[in-house]
Amino acid sequence: MRSHTHLYPGICSLENLYAAAAKARKRKTRKEDVERFELHRERFVRQIHEDLTAERWMPSAYRQFQIHDPKTRTISAAPYRDRIVHHALCNVIGPLIESRFIDDSYSCRQGKGTLAGRERCRVFTNRYRYALKCDIRKYFESIDHEILLGKLERCIRCKPTLELCRRIVASSVAGEGAADWFTGDDLLTPAGRFRGLPIGNFTSQLWANLYLDRLDHVVKEDLRAPGYARYTDDFILWSDDKAFLHDCRARIVATLESERLRLHPVKTRIIPTAIGVPFLGFRFFPGQAPRLLGECKRRFERRMRRKMAAVRDGKVEMQDACRSAEGWKAFADYGNTKGLYRQYRIHGFG
Repeated sequence: MRSHTHLYPGICSLENLYAAAAKARKRKTRKEDVERFELHRERFVRQIHEDLTAERWMPSAYRQFQIHDPKTRTISAAPYRDRIVHHALCNVIGPLIESRFIDDSYSCRQGKGTLAGRERCRVFTNRYRYALKCDIRKYFESIDHEILLGKLERCIRCKPTLELCRRIVASSVAGEGAADWFTGDDLLTPAGRFRGLPIGNFTSQLWANLYLDRLDHVVKEDLRAPGYARYTDDFILWSDDKAFLHDCRARIVATLESERLRLHPVKTRIIPTAIGVPFLGFRFFPGQAPRLLGECKRRFERRMRRKMAAVRDGKVEMQDACRSAEGWKAFADYGNTKGLYRQYRIHGFG
């Protein structure tokens, strides 16, 4: 396994920090903290540059809030200046880490993403009779800090870069992750291990992919699954042999155990592809156009009701509500939604 050294000067460089600031600013130009930063961008970027170069930069406190989409999730939002550092770090280490990933890992990768993941699911669902649908229980909350840092150390040998990663990982609220006991643990082991990554961090997306990279290689190289696709902690194996998928599940459970993770007991199951394979917002059937999942439809309806109520109250412009609906339509157009659009026009959504 190749490791990389002398990365820190590139992370600290003004050129990289300005590029990171531009990335962090995308689709957030109306935010108060972004506007405040932009007013004095030169001074703030140079201050970040000096703090990083002197290795005295430390993460600030997160702002936490909850979303219900559909289940309740706690989002930890780092201050805007910290998000620039996250982007600067990922600009440098991201391509190096991603070079290890298999082709069928689709989460938050350049040229991959949800569309490529759905296309892969469509191809494999057309080709095979059975699918093993897997989901990891409380994935981001359960990521073990010690194991994650060990994975980073195996591909990064630059000490200042590793220390920067360690500070960002440690900035998660200690001990709020999902406590669980694994083989070899005693009663107090979970209390002595820090776990959990903030869902809102840009670095968390990259590190969540890295954390399951070993699982990807086990499935592709050791198990030699005929079909496989993963998007973060949502992954599927395909085969014509149901017994093979049962064996794969047992091996996956053992592999995840060594990473201090567990499969979701309800969402993990073997299903015939003929009844539909749910993945990335759609249900895929052999030889048919995918159908939008019911929860995605209900989520859109709830969001549009809130938007239209805000328009009536004068809190939101009608133009903003229309943009939101157009964005959802662009997503839904991937599947067979003609009947759904007719239904929405009848009920006043169109």
